[in-house]
Amino acid sequence: MKVKNTFLFTLLVIFGINFTSSSQVTNTFSGTDSGVNSTGNYNSGFGFNSLISVSGHNNSGFGHQTLTITSGSLNSAFGAEALRLNVEGDLNSAFGTRALSNNNSGSRNIAIGHRTLEANISGNNNTSVGYATLIKTQGSNNVALGYQSPRSLLSGNNNIFIGYETAQNLLYGSNNVFLGRVSVSTNPSSTTIAGNTTNGTIIVADGTGKQRIFISQDGNTGIGLGNNVIPVNKLDIKGGVVIGQNYTSNYSVQGQIAPSNGLLVEGRVGIGNKIPNNKVEITHGKSGYSGLRFTNLTSEFVPTSTQVSTKFLSVNATGDVVLSNMANTLLTNSLLSNANVMSSNINGIPSSTSIVNSISNNLNSNNQLITTINGVASSPITLPVPTFTEVDSSITNELQTLSQAGNTITLSNNGGSFTLPTFTDTDVQALTLTGNNLSISNGNTVVLPTFTEVDGSLTNELQTLSQAGNTITLSNNGGSFALPTFTDNDTQSLTLTGNTLSISNGNTVTLPTLNVLPGNNVTFTGLGSTTSPFLVNAIDTSIFNSNGIINQTTTVNNNRVVEMNDRNIWFKTISSESNGKIYIGANSVYPNSTGEYKLFVEGGVLTEKIKVALRSTANWADYIFEDNYSLMPLNKVEEFIIINKHLPGINSAADLAKNGLDVAEMQSKQMAKIEELTLYIIDQNKTVEFQTKALEKNNKDIEELKIQIKSLIEKTK
Repeated sequence: MKVKNTFLFTLLVIFGINFTSSSQVTNTFSGTDSGVNSTGNYNSGFGFNSLISVSGHNNSGFGHQTLTITSGSLNSAFGAEALRLNVEGDLNSAFGTRALSNNNSGSRNIAIGHRTLEANISGNNNTSVGYATLIKTQGSNNVALGYQSPRSLLSGNNNIFIGYETAQNLLYGSNNVFLGRVSVSTNPSSTTIAGNTTNGTIIVADGTGKQRIFISQDGNTGIGLGNNVIPVNKLDIKGGVVIGQNYTSNYSVQGQIAPSNGLLVEGRVGIGNKIPNNKVEITHGKSGYSGLRFTNLTSEFVPTSTQVSTKFLSVNATGDVVLSNMANTLLTNSLLSNANVMSSNINGIPSSTSIVNSISNNLNSNNQLITTINGVASSPITLPVPTFTEVDSSITNELQTLSQAGNTITLSNNGGSFTLPTFTDTDVQALTLTGNNLSISNGNTVVLPTFTEVDGSLTNELQTLSQAGNTITLSNNGGSFALPTFTDNDTQSLTLTGNTLSISNGNTVTLPTLNVLPGNNVTFTGLGSTTSPFLVNAIDTSIFNSNGIINQTTTVNNNRVVEMNDRNIWFKTISSESNGKIYIGANSVYPNSTGEYKLFVEGGVLTEKIKVALRSTANWADYIFEDNYSLMPLNKVEEFIIINKHLPGINSAADLAKNGLDVAEMQSKQMAKIEELTLYIIDQNKTVEFQTKALEKNNKDIEELKIQIKSLIEKTK
């Protein structure tokens, strides 16, 4: 019995030593040097030098030199040199020779195929399927499916490549989607051609490389433009476009074809409206405007033809453009006079000309004065014969002269004087036609010629009027007459000298002198002449020149009301720490340590809600979740807190008391700390889960040992 107890004790000691001295748990290695110097748990290595010097956990490697020197976990490598140089990367899956062979710290990558993601070092979340897909690419969040897709891309993020040899010649690019055999230009001839650096672009091509759809990073879409042509409009289409179910082809009837580079629409087109009631309906945003413009057919255009048509384009009550007829007019020959304008209408063709008034005086050989007004002569007036007195024995030297003052004409050397009659201005004249007699008011009468019948129809012997200068001629030997020439004396002018205002051929008035009461804000100076013009001077009491006081009588319920009318107020200031500020309160005491902040309010601000704008995404803390963010170890955080008495990256109370609190900045910093705490919790959770699993396994092993020990004890009895 003593021997049995000694054996049992020895067995327990051996089990105890093996259980505590080794940190490895359930690793499986097969092949020369497979698993050498590895300290991780739950790893499986099959092949020469697979999983050597591995400290990570839950890794699987099948093939020559797979997953060597890695501290990462949850990686799977199948194929020679797959994930060969992976050091820190986690959750990677590599299936194929040299797949992810140079990956160092990249995580969550999937590579299926020979040399897929071969050059990736630190990129994350890439998915690559096919021979040599993403072979040279350094980047993250890329998806590639197809043979050598893409072949030459060196760097880029968030790309999707699907197709045989798609994205040929592309060297740099992000946020692209290429479907089909897409090949960009190596040396683009212009900025409208996609080249080897292309971003934010969606290209769809067929298997032969002909690009069908191109969507640029600006959101412009091109259809059928040709390879690598970047659309410049929201929609660029090369070729005809058909809209309508019956205009497209079907299995039984061939559909209608659009015109070359044109548009064929089956239904209705609304421009500016959602429910058109006609084939094309245009709704302008402003009343009275049609929204339709003919650039080369304006009111300034002079047509080459003088053909008079009885039809014209117009709009009906609903705004539809229709062809209308002119009302039937009776074509007559007419001659009218109104004021100084004579008008004629011959066969429906109107014309007009000015009538000129004329006055002339003539002294005939009988010493008679004859005045002619508008071609009508007055009765002769015999002038008196003066009596000459001989002075120097030579009567021939006693010359006399006529002078006029108003309507009085005087002959020198006591030759006497007479008064001319006062004439009434007869500018307004009228024409009347009685039979063939054409008369002008206050003038003469002419007899129009009688028409001679030629073809049995007198009504067809139409006559026309023509004018050459002042002569009006009637066709078909109808005769002519001269219009009188009138002189227009109506024009008058105003002049101002000092305060005196004068009108030509008229009187003058004296303008009043402006007296400005003392104390008013407006003064007038000057005499109103060229050398001394009137000047108005005002003293500006607005807030722009001096301190102003709001007039109580101009307020509404003690409020100064400003209607914005859909406009904004911009207080434009320079970038200065001492100027351009607005202060609300009783005492203008500006804080002097808050930088370039512009608005200060005593007593605080009361509002229903407040929203702080961020100038860019860089002002928020999402960078905490980037893969390259270095999280400070908790022991370092503890050391910082002990020394500084506040969190790393957060201003101290003394700093805030001195410089103030930036709400947006502090909110961003607090969010950064929340995100860091989340990462700490996730990491701690992983550790707890790992320790829990290890503890469960240890408990399971202990239970199995208890069973084995119990069985051995039973056997030794």
